[in-house]
Amino acid sequence: MEDASNRPRITRKHSGCKPCRRRGKKCDESRPRCRACARLSLECIYGIDYSFHHIIPTHLQRQPTALAVGSRSAPLTPRIARALDCGDNLETCYISHFQRHVRHLLPASPLPSTDTTFLSPYLRAAALCISASNLSMLDAQVQSRILVGSHRQSWFSPLVNSLHHAKARDYHDRALQLCRMVDMKELSDDAPAILVTKILLAYYHHASTNHRRFRSAVWDTVEFVSRNREYIMRSAGGMEALQMWHRLCVSHRLSKPPSLLLEGEGRSSFSPSCFPDATDQLYLGTVLGMSMDDLIYDILIKSMEIRSRLLVFRCVAYHYRIPESSREVGGLAHGLLNQMLGRPFVLEELSEAQKGFVRGSHLLGLLQVQKQRLSVWKALRDTEQSPVSRQADNHRNQVSPGEWSLATHRDAMNTLYQILCEMIFEEAYAVYASDFASEQHSAATALSRLAENFCHIVSTLDFAAVGTADLYTFSLAESLLQLVVLWRSDSLFHFILDVAWPNMEGKTRGFEHSHYPTHLAKRIISLVADYWSRGQTVTLVLPAVPEDIPKVRLLDLNHPMEMVICGHDPDYTAWMNKILLP
Repeated sequence: MEDASNRPRITRKHSGCKPCRRRGKKCDESRPRCRACARLSLECIYGIDYSFHHIIPTHLQRQPTALAVGSRSAPLTPRIARALDCGDNLETCYISHFQRHVRHLLPASPLPSTDTTFLSPYLRAAALCISASNLSMLDAQVQSRILVGSHRQSWFSPLVNSLHHAKARDYHDRALQLCRMVDMKELSDDAPAILVTKILLAYYHHASTNHRRFRSAVWDTVEFVSRNREYIMRSAGGMEALQMWHRLCVSHRLSKPPSLLLEGEGRSSFSPSCFPDATDQLYLGTVLGMSMDDLIYDILIKSMEIRSRLLVFRCVAYHYRIPESSREVGGLAHGLLNQMLGRPFVLEELSEAQKGFVRGSHLLGLLQVQKQRLSVWKALRDTEQSPVSRQADNHRNQVSPGEWSLATHRDAMNTLYQILCEMIFEEAYAVYASDFASEQHSAATALSRLAENFCHIVSTLDFAAVGTADLYTFSLAESLLQLVVLWRSDSLFHFILDVAWPNMEGKTRGFEHSHYPTHLAKRIISLVADYWSRGQTVTLVLPAVPEDIPKVRLLDLNHPMEMVICGHDPDYTAWMNKILLP
């Protein structure tokens, strides 16, 4: 009889899809759908589920008592605690967490599901860095500021786990040092892995340090691609790494001041425009190689960027009593915004703002380009027989939103992005319509329907999944914030603040794990609702915080936060103010 000790040991992997893991079956890990799920018509989802208990549920009940400020709760995350049960070997835990969870969150990630990710020492260090960064807020205590009896004034935010935070910083420094030690042969052989390493380190800054370091890290990737493009493009996995890099550059665009150059106007000194020459092979390759997820994200970010300039230029034109089409508006907008946002004066940025030539009604032309790209995205989505039903485009009451078929969380979020883009187009065209009153009425009808469809989709989301799924992309909290600056109504504020947000707080630990602090999003939405109740419309909100403010400070509920808000009165007189966020 064979000795039991000599039998081959059975090992279980945790990188397969969720349906295969639940069924105890081996998964071939094919993307986007493994063969087993395709054969059984199952929803194929990768990643790991985290379930959270509510922190202090009694405080969310309406009771006429006092305000409790700065309370802390223990880290109520039993699923995470089991995942970290690796003794003293934290590095093993970080690797496991990266493979099971973080890898699936990274946009356009080319990283394989096998352990080959960790063969490159610099890539291993970067993966450990971003995994530790991710856990610094998941495996953490929660700070709360609760006004009992008013859940609209109750906020939650993570108290960053200092151990994971310090480990992430150490791994970041190690990865940078290893990248600097690379010789020419290793660079020519492994350029895509080095690029992915730099991208992961940029996302680490995006989520854990501050925006200045994030911006510097993004520029570092741009310079690396510029110097080593030949090595990257001829190497296996090079184009996949470039797609991930392109997505990172798109993510950076939202932080650019609206007065600086848009894509097509020239190369901005603030944020990378990748390669402004549209005939460049590398640029065209990344544009044509975008996935469906990347394409709708790119359309959303660029549409929001154009809208921000349109609104800021309109407010500045009212402030200085000049036409929106005036050549002076760019420089004046940059000076006024810098003053209100507390940004330092940079002569190069002022010169850039004065050179911008797209303003006034010409911005509609750029939005029209994005509208055409959205039409292409919808056509490709339907051609590829995406799980997203064609019914999601019927915004004219032909089909009830409750009948829409949105198979996965990513499908649902992409459809929310689509609706936000369509709302931006409707709003902008009404502003510059020749028959202003008629178009305003038509746009209000369309925006109301789109907002209703948006809320129907939100109501179908799995809020437990929402809590951890959108860290490195445009999150649900940010999407809801964008929704209320596009359309406002009492019923919309009721749904967001009294229905959706309590659901999210109940299914997670009170906050969404996102790079944008969830408590800020909720407080800003409450602010917009307050202005709306007083007859004023807020159309844009910009945080007036220094670029080098640490992320841990932004997460602190007690740290004072100033905002620059743009809006208009009932007679459409535009204004721009700086206020302290309540």
